[in-house]
Amino acid sequence: MEQGNNSAIALLVITSVLWGSSFVSIKIGLTFVDPYDFAFLRSIITASILLVVLASRGSFRSSALREPAVWGLGLVSGLGYLFQFLGLEYTTAAKTALLIDLNVIVVAILSWKIFDESFGLRKQLGVVLGAVGAALITTNGDLSGLAQGQLKGDLFAFISGLIFALFIVIHKRLQVQRDRNVIEMSSVVMLATAIVLFPAALLLGGLNMRNISVVGWGWVAFTAIACTVIPYVLWISALKAVTATLTSVVGLLEIVAAMVLSTVLLGEGYSTATLLGAILVLLSILAVAES
Repeated sequence: MEQGNNSAIALLVITSVLWGSSFVSIKIGLTFVDPYDFAFLRSIITASILLVVLASRGSFRSSALREPAVWGLGLVSGLGYLFQFLGLEYTTAAKTALLIDLNVIVVAILSWKIFDESFGLRKQLGVVLGAVGAALITTNGDLSGLAQGQLKGDLFAFISGLIFALFIVIHKRLQVQRDRNVIEMSSVVMLATAIVLFPAALLLGGLNMRNISVVGWGWVAFTAIACTVIPYVLWISALKAVTATLTSVVGLLEIVAAMVLSTVLLGEGYSTATLLGAILVLLSILAVAES
């Protein structure tokens, strides 16, 4: 495997762990902040930080905000985040992580059709191992547990996964077509995401920021910076060097991070089946990385 691919995979692993922590931090934060407001505030803080970084480097182009592709990505991203936050309000952090990361199947199919990526037996095995591992981690080996959560939350999380699968593929295609500045791409897409989410926050969440406690603001800030700004930039950097399918499969590590943190912070336990699932996820990453 080339050094560039190794570095890209390392960045994806870090990104996945940070994104995995977002499921738990959002779950906790939702006890203090309305989901519509939370989704918008997370996006606007993220966009503001990235734009400041971009401006300090003197590389911001206002013309980027006039590109239809940016607003298309913002719309897709905004809808994905909105359904994720709504899902976390009704179901567990670990189950949300599972249902969202199942987008690997959709990404693999779309990448095969759109980018003509190879989809050999080893990659197919990797995808299957990843999906099975994620299921074991979330359900502790008892698939009937999927029916125990509220159907509304599970459905929202699943829809979020489908939307993010579309986002990954569109983003990859845009990166292939044009050589873009990483920070600029992150900034304008996240700004578009925040603008898309604003009406929902205003009309459905109320957007009364004075009612948000200091603790609530702390969770919003943590989710925006540690769980969004840093991993988003790393993810875009890595996306240029790897396939969309590999990106999504490595993203299954979010499940591992979500389970560990949910145990520590939310008191959720996991069994031998969960550990077996984590091993399967790691094997799936190796299988796809070597494909």
